[in-house]
Amino acid sequence: MYHFHVNLFADPKEASFACTWEEAAAKFERLPGMLFELDGSFVVSGDDVVGRRWHVDGHLFDFAGSLHRVELHGECPPAAFDDLLRSIGWPGQPLVFELVREGLRIDEASFRQNCAR
Repeated sequence: MYHFHVNLFADPKEASFACTWEEAAAKFERLPGMLFELDGSFVVSGDDVVGRRWHVDGHLFDFAGSLHRVELHGECPPAAFDDLLRSIGWPGQPLVFELVREGLRIDEASFRQNCAR
């Protein structure tokens, strides 16, 4: 199970995501267990393989017509986390992971090591 509070940015951070806010929103809305609001906020939940309940809340942010960042907070299995990332163009879209509480920016491998519990 992953536990996290993270902001996702395109890498390099000065770049925009390859997808637009609207494209990401449309993909998020199709995820199982997703409740997506028109302002970009969302909650997605489900059960892992042993029946433990998980949930992630977050927000899509746009700036100047592009997807600017994605905030994710909660816990979920790695496969559900990957579904969220695929909705914003991963793995083709390089990402920077900003650990909100720690104020650190790290790469994907470091993030996955830090958030696994």
